[in-house]
Amino acid sequence: MASVQNGSSADPFEVDTIQAIGLARDAYARVIEQKCSGSKAVTVVAEAFGIHRKLAWQLIKVAYTEDPFVAARHMPVGKGQEVWLAAIESAGIGGELIDRVREADDRFRALMSQHASSKSEFEMLIGSASSGTDQQTEERWRQQAFEGNCFTWGAHCKVLMAICVLMPSEDREHYFHAAQIRGLMGFRQTRANVRWVINQSVALDDSTQHEAAMERVAIDPDAAAAHNGVPVLPPFCSDPMPSLERSLTHDGMMQDEFLASGVGLLGERTVVTGEMLRNIAPVHATSNDRTAHFGSAVRTPAEVLHFDLFVRAGLFGDVTRELRVFSDIASQVSFRESDALPVSNTVRVLGRGLSMAHTPDLSGYLDMTAWVFNRLGLNASDYELYRVRMAYPPVPTTVMLRHDLLDPWA
Repeated sequence: MASVQNGSSADPFEVDTIQAIGLARDAYARVIEQKCSGSKAVTVVAEAFGIHRKLAWQLIKVAYTEDPFVAARHMPVGKGQEVWLAAIESAGIGGELIDRVREADDRFRALMSQHASSKSEFEMLIGSASSGTDQQTEERWRQQAFEGNCFTWGAHCKVLMAICVLMPSEDREHYFHAAQIRGLMGFRQTRANVRWVINQSVALDDSTQHEAAMERVAIDPDAAAAHNGVPVLPPFCSDPMPSLERSLTHDGMMQDEFLASGVGLLGERTVVTGEMLRNIAPVHATSNDRTAHFGSAVRTPAEVLHFDLFVRAGLFGDVTRELRVFSDIASQVSFRESDALPVSNTVRVLGRGLSMAHTPDLSGYLDMTAWVFNRLGLNASDYELYRVRMAYPPVPTTVMLRHDLLDPWA
C-alpha cells in the first residue's frame, strides 16, 4: 500500500490520487454497506443495486483495494459513473451519501484533467505509481510497444531464447565456466536490407570488463569456422543457414549479426548459437566483484523471452537469485538501480535436471537442452533450473538474474 509522510516529499500526483481515492473509497464503501451488510461478493453487490457484474466488481475494487493506485484503475467514469449514480438512487439511497459519491466523482475527474493530457497518459501514471503487481497490465503496454517496434526497426521474432549453463572450472580452482546458447526463433524482417545483431556478450565485474582474460570456445567449432566465426548449432537452425558475421566492437563487446535476407514469411529464419566462456571469474566475492549477474540482452522485438539458467548445485553456495531488468538506453550494460525497470515477472525455480524443462513456446526444447548437456559432457541432474518467461520484453534492455557472491571464507 502506498503511503505519504505528511504529504511534503511525495510527488503531487501521488498525493492528489491518494486524496481523491480516499474520498471515493469512503463514499463507495458506505453505499455498498448500506445495502450489503454481510457479503461483499460481486454477485451480491450486483443484485443489490441491479447492475452488471463488471461494474459491481469495479466498485468493490475501489471501495476495498488497499493500494489506492490499483483502486484508481477501477474507478467508473463516463457512462459507468452515470449507471452507478442511477443505481444508488433506484436503491433508495440519497441525501448526504449520494452527494459524497458525486463529490468523489468530481474530484477524480479533476485529478485526471490536472495531471494527464489523455486517458492513456493517466493510465500510465497510475500504473507507474502502483505498488501492486499487475502482469496483465504490463504485458498490454509492452505488446503495444512490440507492435510499434516491429514496424520501426523492421524486424521481430516469435521467441527470443537464452540458455546459460554455469559449471565449475576443471582447470582453475574456484572459477567457473558458462555455456551460452542463444536463439532467434522465427525471426522475420518487415523491411529489406536491415542489418541485425543477433548476439552481444561481454564479461564484466563491478568495476571493469575482463574479456581478455576469458576464453571463448564454440560448442561446435567446425560449424563456427564455416560461418565466419559465429558459433552456430546447425541442428537447431533453419535450412538453409542464414548468412552471418562476427565482430568485436571498440568497447569490447562481441557481437554476431545477420546479413540481409528476404522479408515476411518467405524470409523467416531461426538461428541458434552456442559457445563456452571459460574461466569467467571466481565463484566467490572479490574486492572488485560482490554481485553476480547473468543476463540476456534484449535487442530484438519479440513476442516472448525464454531465459533458462542452469547452475551446478552448490556452485555459488546458498544464494537467492532475483530478476532485474535494466534499461540500456544510457549504456549497453548497466547494473545501476536507477536504470532498473519495474516488472512483475519473477524467477521460477524448477528443480534439478530436465524433467521440468518443457515449454509451450519452443517445440522440441527438452531435446535441445538434452543435446546441449550431452555435448558439454555434463549430467543435467546435477544442475538446478531457474526460468524467466516474459511476454513482449522491453527493448533495449538486459534481463538479469543476480545474486550476492559469498566471501571465500564464509
